[in-house]
Amino acid sequence: MFSKKGMIFTSPRDTISFVIGLILITFGIIPLLNKFGAITWNIPGINILPVGVLIWITAIAGFYILIDGFIEPPMHIFHWLLIIAGLIMMVIGLLPILHSFGVIGFKIPGMDNLVVYQVIITMEGLGLAIAGTTMH
Repeated sequence: MFSKKGMIFTSPRDTISFVIGLILITFGIIPLLNKFGAITWNIPGINILPVGVLIWITAIAGFYILIDGFIEPPMHIFHWLLIIAGLIMMVIGLLPILHSFGVIGFKIPGMDNLVVYQVIITMEGLGLAIAGTTMH
């Protein structure tokens, strides 16, 4: 009666990934659009968040994407894409955290900018939202 071709959200993980992806997209794209003047409204309180909070969100979301990639079936197109993207984004978030704790003595230049993390969080959200709607 129903073909598997049109199925989305085939597991609870897919639904959770999609919802988390939408939340990340919202917290990334709305402040960006407001900053560049595309919209006049913003999420209340988002501009007072310190960069440190966005760094943690980036690292945690990168870790979630990495785990999501490992859970994705190995033959699926997003399996390796999510693993690689999650690993890169998790490291981008972890390096400033490790630097702040004095574990490493260097930091990535330009990574103290709010806009950079808003773009990264938006990309993380897009990755999760797209992967959440795929069929297995």
